[in-house]
Amino acid sequence: MELIAFLLAIICVSIGSFWLLGMLYGFIHRPAIYFPLSLATKMAASAVFGVWFFGVGGVVLATLIFNAEMMKREDYSRWPTILAGGIISILCSVAIYFSVLGLAWGILG
Repeated sequence: MELIAFLLAIICVSIGSFWLLGMLYGFIHRPAIYFPLSLATKMAASAVFGVWFFGVGGVVLATLIFNAEMMKREDYSRWPTILAGGIISILCSVAIYFSVLGLAWGILG
């Protein structure tokens, strides 16, 4: 039961951190954009599974997904989008890492 609670908490933290930072980016970006929960879910899944399979590839995969979604916009600019996606991916990956450690000791320990 603790393992299920741990996995659910990690999923919520992962998706929540990407969605929160994505919404913050959307408010700062001009013109303002809406950052959907589905994009946050894709980025969180790619960050978590990318780290397991490719090491630092989780950050790269999440950035590529972010870039691909932003390419659909008319006001797309390559390097600012890649930079913003990379920063979001790095910050969220760090948050996920520390939350995994904290929750592992709190729930399983």
